[in-house]
Amino acid sequence: MFLQYIPWLALLLAIIFFITMLFLFKKMSKKAHSLEVLVKSLLAQQEANKKQFIEIHSGAVGMGKKLQQLDVVVRKTQENQVNLVASAPENRLYTRAMKMVELGASVEELMTDCELPRAEAELLVNLHRK
Repeated sequence: MFLQYIPWLALLLAIIFFITMLFLFKKMSKKAHSLEVLVKSLLAQQEANKKQFIEIHSGAVGMGKKLQQLDVVVRKTQENQVNLVASAPENRLYTRAMKMVELGASVEELMTDCELPRAEAELLVNLHRK
C-alpha cells in the first residue's frame, strides 16, 4: 500500500529539489552580478588613481627640474654677492678695521690706518669688542 506512493513521493522530492536549486541559482546569479559591478567599479577607480598618480609624478619631476634651475640661480647670485662685497673698496677698509678691532686696535689707530672718521671708528670699536 505504501509502495504505490513512492513514485509520487520521488517526483515531489525532485520538484522540491529543482525549485530549491532554481532559487539558489537566482540568488547566486544576483551575487555574481553585484560582484561584477563592484569589480568594474574598482577597476575604474584604479584607472583614475593611476592617471592621478601619473599627473602628480609629472608635476613632481617638473618641480624638481625647476628647483634645480633655481638652485643654480641662487648659487650664482651668492657668488656675485660675495664678489661685490669683496671688490668694493670701502668694504675692504671696514673688513680691515674689524680685524684690527678684534686684535685690540684703538679708535685712533682705526682713524689713521683705515681713514675712518672718529664716529665710525668708535662705533666699530663699540660693536666688535662686546
